[in-house]
Amino acid sequence: MKTLRIVAAFTAALVVGHAWAQNQPATTETATAQPAQDVGGVTDMSRSDAGASMSLTRQQVYQDLLRSEKSGEQSRLQELYHGQ
Repeated sequence: MKTLRIVAAFTAALVVGHAWAQNQPATTETATAQPAQDVGGVTDMSRSDAGASMSLTRQQVYQDLLRSEKSGEQSRLQELYHGQ
């Protein structure tokens, strides 16, 4: 019975603490404007810095496949990852 009361009190404290934390106003640190160097989020890695698309065409992928077959890289990778 004593353990049940402790668990109930702990759960109530967590719920109240979580609700209280959500209602707090922003501090002055976060409210001050910082110079915008990064807007956050994930960068689009499919584009270069100049904005040009970096994705490969089907022809480029096919040429890469042919190169890997000729160099033996494809067979080495097949041996390495066979069965996984």
